[in-house]
Amino acid sequence: MRNFIKMLLVSMIFVGLTGCLAGTNTKSEEPAATVSGATESFEEFVPYTEFDDIAVPNELSRVPAQSYVADGKDFKYGKIVLKGRVENQSLIDFFKNQMAKDNWTLVSAFTSTVSALTFEKPYKSCTIRIFDGSYNTEVEIYAVEMKSGPMSSDGMQEQNIQ
Repeated sequence: MRNFIKMLLVSMIFVGLTGCLAGTNTKSEEPAATVSGATESFEEFVPYTEFDDIAVPNELSRVPAQSYVADGKDFKYGKIVLKGRVENQSLIDFFKNQMAKDNWTLVSAFTSTVSALTFEKPYKSCTIRIFDGSYNTEVEIYAVEMKSGPMSSDGMQEQNIQ
């Protein structure tokens, strides 16, 4: 239980810090790509992010200036920003279904003009924020992955020695 609380705390700190950084550049200089003839079906090939178990819809385009992924020895974390002309509810349904297929557990969901979905797996946490705009919808994916398992309270890994 302590390890779960620590993982949740690390995830919340990460989301808080990246939220502060995201507020500095709110306008994108390049227009978002649109897809003509896009359908609501997500049964076709679904691309994955740098996190090999977090998929995104084909209709969304990445915003590189607002995205980053840091990959260290003990953990990997990042923020991936995407934009496109996709309905808010369609995105919520996509992420709920696709994350379940990739063995993520939905922890919480908040639906409004700014929606938030939080998922978890052992040693992984992911929060997806969906901003329902009048022309484009923006998606922010915050992910944290602990590579070496649980950490003890003094920052050292736990080991069982026999």
